Amino acid sequence: MSLPGPLEPTRTVTFPSTGGATLYGEVYLPPRAPTAVAVMVHGYAEHCGRYREVAHVLVDAGLAVLGYDYRGHGRASGRRGHIDAWSDYHDDLDAAVAQARALAPGKPLVLVAHSNGSLITLRALTDGERRLDVAGAVLSSPFLGLKLQVPAAKIWLARGMSRVFPAFSQKNDLRVEDLTSDPERQAARTADTLCHDVASARWFTEAIGAQTHVLRQAANLSLPTLWLIGGDDPIADPAVSEPVARKVHGAEVHLLRGFKHEVWNERERAHPLGLLGAFAAKLATT
Repeated sequence: MSLPGPLEPTRTVTFPSTGGATLYGEVYLPPRAPTAVAVMVHGYAEHCGRYREVAHVLVDAGLAVLGYDYRGHGRASGRRGHIDAWSDYHDDLDAAVAQARALAPGKPLVLVAHSNGSLITLRALTDGERRLDVAGAVLSSPFLGLKLQVPAAKIWLARGMSRVFPAFSQKNDLRVEDLTSDPERQAARTADTLCHDVASARWFTEAIGAQTHVLRQAANLSLPTLWLIGGDDPIADPAVSEPVARKVHGAEVHLLRGFKHEVWNERERAHPLGLLGAFAAKLATT
């Protein structure tokens, strides 16, 4: 597969979520009536605009696409890198799904997620009280366990401040060299002013709670899933996510050797992009 390159959105939108949050979205429409619709859920500290090549692949497969910035990220409202509760992310996902369904009424819907977005997706899909009606999910480098070495003092401080000052933030210690080995993509990430470099105390403790839930419940998932796991990911531990993925009934699991965290931004990204396109096209015809 040749690289498709980024695709410009058909249009941009803003829409509300709970608690007065305003979210930002980018809509991509295929030239003919869509066979399905995808919602792209970006990772932590970034935004949906970094997924325009992913959107191109999905549009080429015949899908309408909505990428969105959830609260605290990109062009969405909210304090950078902060949530009051993990359910805030689920509210934002619900709002985005409603927007996406209007693009292709009655058609199958697939979630395409990365890292923190994959954790949001998996936590929502394994929530017995809040079931999402989706045809399938694509999970890139799911943030189910932290491999990045964080000083113990920072972890202790985040746990304590989550109780008394939840919005307290620290540097998130993400390095562009850990995201991808592609120098051009590293430079683009460094220059991207819509990305941020902080993590709030409450986000940290809520993420741990979401991870714990997913580790316990993932084996109960019963929908088609595609797992694209960076085999050399120094951020989201592949030694945690791969065993979880292989417990999921019918999961298609790819451990991508030599790939760092952002598999769709690596030099060899044509391979995972091809897997994405094939999976999306298959879901659209079922």
